[in-house]
Amino acid sequence: MITRKRPLRSRNTLENRLWARLRLLEGYRFRRKSPFKTFTLDFVEHDMGLVVLLEDGEPGRRSGAIVRDRLLSEAGYVILRLWRREAERDLHSAIHRIRQVLDDLGAPDSV
Repeated sequence: MITRKRPLRSRNTLENRLWARLRLLEGYRFRRKSPFKTFTLDFVEHDMGLVVLLEDGEPGRRSGAIVRDRLLSEAGYVILRLWRREAERDLHSAIHRIRQVLDDLGAPDSV
């Protein structure tokens, strides 16, 4: 009998569910775990300049990634923070917020 040293990762994580929903947004091409300088970004839509970050903690608390945020802003990206606890509770609302920001940034370029 073979014993596993670490448990299998759950396929039903918040990241996986959010990723599946982002891939369904027509006209947008999100990338997951995208490198940016020395950071790894959760989700990015490069054409629209939108970075979606899943943050631990509670709304109203300041993120510790001030340098990352400044570098992203200087590169022309808009940062949307989704609080992990809220997104876990209501993924539909999180997708709605992302869609609103995308709409505010403008329609995707037609291919």
